[in-house]
This record gives sequence, structure tokens and C-alpha cells, in this order.
Amino acid sequence: MQLDRAKAEFRQQAKRFKEAEADLTGDVLDAYDEGFKDALAQVACVHPEEDTTPFSAFNLVDNGKIVPRVLP
Repeated sequence: MQLDRAKAEFRQQAKRFKEAEADLTGDVLDAYDEGFKDALAQVACVHPEEDTTPFSAFNLVDNGKIVPRVLP
């Protein structure tokens, strides 16, 4: 009986850890995205003729091309 209870508690704890990890990851990504948007706004301020719409914090450069970043 105690083993079953311990297993259930471990499963609940693992679930809470996964939820906390997802929340923290989301917070970090949101902060990074806001900073990136701020940097793009600065570029647009200095170079108003530049189209910054293709750029995103969720892209990366691969073999000289901008491609979507695959998030874990």
C-alpha cells in the first residue's frame, strides 16, 4: 500500500515539475522575444526603410537562410 502511495506521489511531483518547467520556459521565451522586438524597433528607428517583418526571435540562420527555430 505504501509503495502505491509513493508511486502516486512521485507521479504527481513529476507532473508538477513538468508544469513548472513549461511555465519557466514560456517566461524566458517571452522575455527574450520582447528584447528582440525592442532591438528590431531600434533598427527600424535608425533604418526606417528596412523591412524587419521577416525577422523573429523564433528563427535562426541555417546555411545562409532564415528558417524557423524548432523548440523543444
